[in-house]
Amino acid sequence: MILARGNFLLGLLVLATSAQLTVGDEGDACTLKSDIPGICRASSACDNIEGYLRSGALSTSQVPSCGFGAREEIICCPTVACCSTDSTTPSTSPSRVNVPDNERPAALACARIRSGDRPLTVHILGGIPVALGIYPHMAAIAYNTFGTVEFRCGGSLIASRFVLTAAHCVNSDSTTPAFVRLGAVAIENPTAGYQDINVVDIQIHPNYTSSSKYNDIAILELAEDAKESDTIRPACLYIDRDGPPPDSKVYVAGWGVMNVTNRARSKILLRAGLDLVPVDKCNASFAEQPSTIRALKRGVIDSLLCAADKKQVKDACQGDSGGPLILETDEVDGLYSILGVISAGFGCATKTPGLYTRVSSFLDYIEGIVWPANRV
Repeated sequence: MILARGNFLLGLLVLATSAQLTVGDEGDACTLKSDIPGICRASSACDNIEGYLRSGALSTSQVPSCGFGAREEIICCPTVACCSTDSTTPSTSPSRVNVPDNERPAALACARIRSGDRPLTVHILGGIPVALGIYPHMAAIAYNTFGTVEFRCGGSLIASRFVLTAAHCVNSDSTTPAFVRLGAVAIENPTAGYQDINVVDIQIHPNYTSSSKYNDIAILELAEDAKESDTIRPACLYIDRDGPPPDSKVYVAGWGVMNVTNRARSKILLRAGLDLVPVDKCNASFAEQPSTIRALKRGVIDSLLCAADKKQVKDACQGDSGGPLILETDEVDGLYSILGVISAGFGCATKTPGLYTRVSSFLDYIEGIVWPANRV
């Protein structure tokens, strides 16, 4: 089967117990945020809520509870469906097609990042350790599991208050992040200077659905701005929709599985160099896996990237999801940008390439959340 690399439990969206309370019995009328009409209904019978949560139109804390039935919570269920979640096309947010690439918010933000006083330090499966400060954008996403903190996905700090990750890392109650850890290499015993910042909002791409591998991208809003330092700093986004060159140097980085035999995860940040795989070859590889047909109904389209290790030794693996596919443009000066988001793969380090969400296909979506009204 094709694996989501953040976790094995993809399940349906399950609504967390709401902080709001609207006393009522099942069948009573109720109202959600922004005067959305609703009806009190058992949470498992509320089919419309999934679209609101995935699109970001509502968060779980904005869905009132009507009370509790014999077996489950009764919630205020929207009577009108929200947003389509079965499209496999990139974002339909306002396009900036007439804006030159170098004037996009993402490009302006990158120029500011690279003009700062702190130069980037020169510098997984089959990976090598990453020194502190090499990838200061790296974020480890923490989840509270029965009172225990687990780091099961990665992400990239792309602005002082926003982290880019994969939608499948944050699309259910069991994958609701508690906080992100920044400025750490040794994830369990970080050195001084790291920051743990709570997640206050989750924006999942409105066209993402867990049954497919398209639009697997999400943005986490942090409770406060990350304090920039030599070890914590946003990364640039790759904005060229036609690039990069096929022989580009790309890396994956994360704290995921480093041994496919015992499933041991790395306690330190690792990175591994990979090669980009042309779309035609990638499609041919996935066509050999019958179980991928449903998840990739249109095959590997332009909003996806493929990368692999020719020797089948290095790869992203479970626990690396949401982390970056990094394009290095100047290794000596430490210049790089986020080319993709680690999404899925058929196993780890196999003959089938890994799948990555292409960041440049979702710039309108990202900029609309991170830099609304083009404010950088």
